[in-house]
Amino acid sequence: MLYNFTTAQAQAFGDNLKLKGTKWVIYGGDVNQDGAVDATDVQTIDNDAANFESGYVPTDLNGDGFVDGSDFTIGDNNASNFVGKITP
Repeated sequence: MLYNFTTAQAQAFGDNLKLKGTKWVIYGGDVNQDGAVDATDVQTIDNDAANFESGYVPTDLNGDGFVDGSDFTIGDNNASNFVGKITP
């Protein structure tokens, strides 16, 4: 089964998507999977960046294979905007 989240904000429950260019994308940064992007997630990203983590790891938010400042920026911005999951 295929499902395309990118076509409209309403493709996700609670319209919890962000428009990036012409595509709707899912928020990132909840690396500990507690339902909110917060200081704990940002600290984990910062720790992994300081340790030069690489590969397929939860703290690599942009998917480039390395944990660095660009991943920290994504997490920090989403934490500042109080991004969290929306459930029924």
